[in-house]
Amino acid sequence: MKLTEFSLWAFKLELGLARKFTLFSRCVCAHFERHFVPIETDGIYRVVVKLCGPDERVGTTESSSSVIKYYKTFDFDYFEGLNIIAKKRFLLDALYSSLISLCDMEGWPKSPFHEAYERVIRENFVNIYTIKSKLSRNKNMSAELVVSHDEEIFNCFIVIKDKDGRALIKEHLFSEEPDEFIFNARIGDIRWVDKTTVRYQSKDKKELGLFDVGYVTSD
Repeated sequence: MKLTEFSLWAFKLELGLARKFTLFSRCVCAHFERHFVPIETDGIYRVVVKLCGPDERVGTTESSSSVIKYYKTFDFDYFEGLNIIAKKRFLLDALYSSLISLCDMEGWPKSPFHEAYERVIRENFVNIYTIKSKLSRNKNMSAELVVSHDEEIFNCFIVIKDKDGRALIKEHLFSEEPDEFIFNARIGDIRWVDKTTVRYQSKDKKELGLFDVGYVTSD
C-alpha cells in the first residue's frame, strides 16, 4: 500500500474552531500531498497528525483502518498570533517534523518528505495547479482546468492555450469553500467538441459552458 495522504487535526478544539482550523490546514497539507512522491508502506495510506497541548500520548502512534495517527504538541495561542504565511509555515513545520519522526519509527525513507517540504516552501505556499488538460483535435491548442486552493477559498478556471503556451481564454468557472468534499464534487470535465470549441461539463455530462477560441485565433 502506498502512502499518499496527510492531515493535521486539532482534535481537542471545539467543533466549529476545529473545522476552521482544518480548512486552513488543508491548503498546506494538500499542497504537500501534491508534491509528495508516494512510498510503499506496510498497509498505511494516510497519516493523521493529532495536534494538542501537553498530553501523555505525545510522540506515540495509533493505527487503524490503514491510517496511522501521531500525537504532536502544538502551541495554538502562538499560532493564532501569526500572519497568514507564518501560520502556514508553522503548520508545515509541524507536519514535516511529525513525518520525520514517523520515518524513524516506521523505517520510511526521508527524502520524499524532504523534497515535498522544500517545494512547498519554494512556491511560498501558493497552491495553484492544473488538474486536467486536453489537446485540441489538431494538437494546436490545449484546454486546462486550473485551480487555486488557499485558506479562504477554492477557485476553478478554464484556460485555453495555443501551442506556444499563450493563454487565449481564461474564464472563472466557480468558487467554493476550501473543503475538498465540497469542491471536488463540483469539478467537472473538459472536452473539445470541434477545432476551436471546448465544452465544460459536469460529472454526469451536463453542459455547463462552451468556450470558443475561433474569434481569438482568426486573422
